[in-house]
Amino acid sequence: MSEFIFDNLKVSHSKQVFILQKKYKKEFGNNIWKTEELKRSIENNTLVGNVFIVDKVVMGFCFFKKIDNYLEIYSLFVDPLYRKKGIAANFVGLCIKYCQKNMLKKIILDVNEKNIRAINFYKKSNFTFCGKRKDYYKVNNSFDDSFTMNLIL
Repeated sequence: MSEFIFDNLKVSHSKQVFILQKKYKKEFGNNIWKTEELKRSIENNTLVGNVFIVDKVVMGFCFFKKIDNYLEIYSLFVDPLYRKKGIAANFVGLCIKYCQKNMLKKIILDVNEKNIRAINFYKKSNFTFCGKRKDYYKVNNSFDDSFTMNLIL
């Protein structure tokens, strides 16, 4: 039986997060966080978050940043083998707990307008649309718009 845990995002997870993004490059497009970039951001406390680990391998992650009185999710991803098992919902729950602990009023994020699965997940998690950013995501040699969504706490 597989052993799985949720853990706080650490510098030691950087390489595995990068590898997971590269494995599913089609889903990330050109928006992949490089290992050194992640390491620096975690060391400087610019990014915080959580990872989902199965048998000592990162299979999902969520990292975010506290800005003023809100939290911005920069990336939330679960390996397709573990989707529809409540992992992403658990990540959102951990974000909500972080907000409550730090007295933050809302969570915001951007999602590719073509990522219908993610949009539906966020809607199901009570996020609402609050804006749109033109050409926000670079995907191969073209650009996609993003939907900005938020969750008021």
